[in-house]
Order: sequence, then structure tokens, then C-alpha cells
Amino acid sequence: MRFCAIFLFIAALTSVGCERIPTIEITSQPSGATVFIDGVEVGATPYKGQATQGETYQVVVSKRGYRAATAKLKHEGGKLSRALQLKQLNLSDMILIPAGKFIMGTSDEEEALVTRQLGGGEIVEHPRWFKSEKPQQEVHLDAFYIDEFEVTNADYQTFIDQTFIHATEYPAPRHWENRKYPEGEANLPVVYVNWKDADAYCRWAGKRLPTEVEWEKAARGTDARIWPWGNDFDITKCNVESWEGSGPKPVGTHPQCVSPYGVYDMAGNVWEWTDSWYDAYPGSTFTSKEFGKKYRVLRGGSWYYYDSLNPIGARTPSRDIGTEDHLAYIVGFRCALGQDEIAAE
Repeated sequence: MRFCAIFLFIAALTSVGCERIPTIEITSQPSGATVFIDGVEVGATPYKGQATQGETYQVVVSKRGYRAATAKLKHEGGKLSRALQLKQLNLSDMILIPAGKFIMGTSDEEEALVTRQLGGGEIVEHPRWFKSEKPQQEVHLDAFYIDEFEVTNADYQTFIDQTFIHATEYPAPRHWENRKYPEGEANLPVVYVNWKDADAYCRWAGKRLPTEVEWEKAARGTDARIWPWGNDFDITKCNVESWEGSGPKPVGTHPQCVSPYGVYDMAGNVWEWTDSWYDAYPGSTFTSKEFGKKYRVLRGGSWYYYDSLNPIGARTPSRDIGTEDHLAYIVGFRCALGQDEIAAE
């Protein structure tokens, strides 16, 4: 009996001690959402972890198909609990790309046509033009959604206003002043964002970056068109001005720069990050030291290139690359979402 009494006394002390350890508990509806505390991914809901009394925490809960929920919580001691409701995404700003096959990559005939149209045999000298786009092949994709427009400064402003890393504000693009985009540029595509920034935004938005295969299908449709509008290049249909002093235009400025599915600005304006690593296509004989998990693929070309051959990058099959930390004034992004990733009604 005495042993039992001692055991119960110790158990009671242990229980009291555990209750005094500050904890933070986050639940969500629906559950299974990723939890970020001060910008660090810590687990999924329902989440429970230790905390520090008196500390203020910035909590973000995200799940594909839902708009992220945020909360700023101050721990007053004991157990801090918060239940967050995730709202289903409104897909009105996205375009459905139906399931099916399409032609990806570049054929020898297309290479010859582009060379004749743009002039100058030097366009084939860069190893990333044409060589890494072969062999042309038929690819099947499941249905997915992609943003109608590139992510804008105004979109990105909302993201950084709600996101923190280690209790500090998420960094703004370096050309913004006081964490605000330049006046009058709300609808310009956001630039000076690296791959990690683009990925973080997409996750916050309940979406993801498109794969380069998805991007290409959304840009060219099923008829293997070289530019979103067709096979004949027309500089008036896209923003590839290629001279200093110019720059990106507000999204949707070129109404003829629209893909067969209704997606805008997939030729020129700004290069766009994808989720894909730069590597050889199946069946390719082309090799490169750049292949492998070193560089992420960029698609779509931009308003500027270092010579007169800017349109070459604006072709629907063109591939460029950047490290995950690469920042540039000609690089932005848009988001995607698989049809099977859409939140249930």
C-alpha cells in the first residue's frame, strides 16, 4: 500500500509538471494542413509543440486547394490553443487545362522555321536553344489549373504582409521601398523573386509552381504552336522589346499574347519559374554539365535579352535555367494546381 501511495504521488507531481510546460496547439478545418511557425515548417494539423511563455508567434496554416489561414499568437503560459478555418480557393483567376496529350519540345522542322523567321544562324549556337528541347514527343497530362496571369506586385504584397521568418518580416523584392511596391505598379508582374520565394508564395496561396511540362501545354495547346498565338512570330503580340529603359508591362497588356486555353503573357514580359529541374528529355542524346538537380527551369522569355535574339526565349518550348537563389529583374512566376488537388466541396 505504501509503495502504491508513493507511486501515485510521483505520478501526480509529474502530471502537474507537464501541465506547467508551455505548449502551443494548432488545429485546422480541414485537418492535415502544413503548419508554419515564424516561417519554419513544424508539422501538420493537429499540431502540438513546446513554446515559450511571453513569446509572440506568427502562425500560418496552408493546404493545397485552400487559402492559407494566419494568426498572431502570444503565449501567456500553460497551453495555447487555436483552431483555424481554411477557406476553399476561388478558382476564378485560374484556367482549366483539360487532360490529354500534346506535343512537347522542338522538331528539326520547327528549328529551321524559327531560324528563317528570326534570322541569323547564331541563334542555334546556344546549347539551351533547340538542343535541350529535343526530341519532340507526345506527352499525356492529367487535368490541371494554371493562373490566368503572372503573379503581380499587388498579389505579392499581400503575401509578404502576412508572412514571417523567425519572427521577422518576409523580405520584399529588393527594388521596393519600405516594403511597398513602386507607385502605379500594382499590376506589373512581381520580379526579383527567387525560386524559393515563388515556391513559398504558391504554398501560402494553396497552390504550387507548375511543372515545365504543364507550363508548355498551357502555352502551346495541342497543335505544337511555336508561340502562344501560332507559328509566325509577331513582335506586336508580346512584350520582347529588348532594350534598356523598357520593362515588364501590366499583366494582360497584350490581348493577342494568349494561349489556346486563354492563359496570358506566356511569351515575353518576364521569365517564369517552374517546379522542374533542368535535365535531358526522355530519348535525348544531348548531354550537359548543367543537367541534374542543380538548376530549376524557367519558361516564357522576357521583355529583355542581351542581344537582338530575344524572341528565341519567348517560344513555347524554350528552356532557360536558374539556381534556386537566382534573382533577376526579368524573372517572375505564376501558380498551378492539379484538378485532383482541388478542395472537396
